Amino acid sequence: RNQGPRGCWCGLSAAMEQDSLTSAPSGQIAAHASTGGGKELEETTLDEPVIETIKRDLRMVWRKIGKVAIPSQDTKDELRNWDLWGPLFLCLILAILLSIDESEGLASKNHDRPAAVFSSLLVMVAAGAVVVTVNAKLLGGNVSFFQNICLLGYCVAPMILATVLCIIVRLTMSDLTFTCGLGELNKKGGKITTTCGPPAWPEGVCRNSANETANIGGACTNWDDLASCTGDARCNQPRTVVSNVILRLVFALGGMLWSLRSSLGFLAEVVKPERRGLAAYPVCLFFAGITWMVMLRTSSA
Repeated sequence: RNQGPRGCWCGLSAAMEQDSLTSAPSGQIAAHASTGGGKELEETTLDEPVIETIKRDLRMVWRKIGKVAIPSQDTKDELRNWDLWGPLFLCLILAILLSIDESEGLASKNHDRPAAVFSSLLVMVAAGAVVVTVNAKLLGGNVSFFQNICLLGYCVAPMILATVLCIIVRLTMSDLTFTCGLGELNKKGGKITTTCGPPAWPEGVCRNSANETANIGGACTNWDDLASCTGDARCNQPRTVVSNVILRLVFALGGMLWSLRSSLGFLAEVVKPERRGLAAYPVCLFFAGITWMVMLRTSSA
């Protein structure tokens, strides 16, 4: 029976609707869908197990860390697909590393210092990244806000490596040595009566009125060491170990230069040549501040 053009069109629409209902079972989404131009949409991940999603995201973060740490021609293309999970994890790791040492040997009144160090570093990194990004946008940089935040967050990775190396130096090599000296009071809290050398005593000998010898200049371990110093001597003469400071400074500056190389190389491509200096200045201040925190927090002085 001839139903005319309208009847044919209605029959065709009903057939297409029935076909779409039978081709995609209930509770599932088709893996691919054809478009009018013959192209296929990307495969969906709604039915993907959670563990597979986590693995894929971790691989993506690791790949971006490698692209930022060792810039290449496709670094810019890789960062176009920006994310904030990687920068968040890297900033958390850096904050934990710089605050974990505060939890050792704290007095009860300073029990909240690790939290203060942790939060202050997170605020400094977050605020610094926003300032650098806004500055780049105001200078006419051809980069999105979150893309630049992503870049700076991933560029913190070399600073994490520098922090770990500085902590290793701190744990294996003390940055202070102590010797015994005379303070204002003796160990009992009384007035010091110790005198050294002639005419009362021989050269290099220090004794008090009770004829107790004070080993001035003798080696001791720390401020609280009372056993190593005799007589009225106290462990109160610290000296900085230069080799420790130099090693930590080399590692910290190396991490800063590595981070600057990665971040400035990207900004140089999105900012006009005559404005690159203005764009680089806050970036240098940003990583210099992190370097200062690393040096400060890995020192026992």
